Amino acid sequence: MSIQEPYLLIVRHDDFFPDPRREDENFGTMICFHRRYSLGDEHGYKNSDELIKDLYIKAAGGGEQGEQKYEDLMDRFDVWPVTLQQIQAKNQELMSEIEKAYVVLPVYLLDHSGLSVSTHSFNDPWDSGQTGIIFASLDKVREEYDVETVTPEIRSKAEDLLRGEVEQYDAYLNGECYGYELYKSGEVVDSCWGFTGAFDKACEDIVDYLPDGCRGMIKDLSEVNDAPSVIQTLMKHARIQAAQAEKDHNREPQQKSLEAVLS
Repeated sequence: MSIQEPYLLIVRHDDFFPDPRREDENFGTMICFHRRYSLGDEHGYKNSDELIKDLYIKAAGGGEQGEQKYEDLMDRFDVWPVTLQQIQAKNQELMSEIEKAYVVLPVYLLDHSGLSVSTHSFNDPWDSGQTGIIFASLDKVREEYDVETVTPEIRSKAEDLLRGEVEQYDAYLNGECYGYELYKSGEVVDSCWGFTGAFDKACEDIVDYLPDGCRGMIKDLSEVNDAPSVIQTLMKHARIQAAQAEKDHNREPQQKSLEAVLS
């Protein structure tokens, strides 16, 4: 909360921020698998193997051509005993084909005193691990950036866009969603919601939406944890502004009389 007469600025949690994977039109598709949580986009895949198979077949040409190429790959690695090296080699070959038609990033989940997701490993073998992937087809990348060829630079930009969507989803899962209300003389004159990320980052974004004369108020925010204090401050601010308005109203006839004498 910050006060700069006649304004009062309140920044608080946005309790009605919608799930960005349900409400927004996203660039990427986020498919996750977890036995307890429903994460990412809605989908009909039974497991990650089914997802990878579907992407591989599409990347390999689709239809019978893609199906045959997938079966050939599986047959080559269908040996016993199965070693870790073989599993890694198979996965590498699968992803190498998929990345010919998609930009793909892993999605990791940390499940400890809340949920957090990232495209980078949390390096916690007990409470974290890969839960899915986020991807966009190269056709969608071309459309997004209005290009015919997906260069390494364009691919890097697409990856950044996918990372941003995961960061926004992480903010949603952690309740890092904020909004502001700007009061003038006790009445709301401006408000906006849906700022995500750490509180400091959200405040930096909020500055761009405030009127020019109020942007400095964001630096003077003070934390108020209990609702009664906020209500009391609002009422006090409203009373002060009402009293000032009454004084201005009473001063107006006197000013007119003085102007009449002087004229």
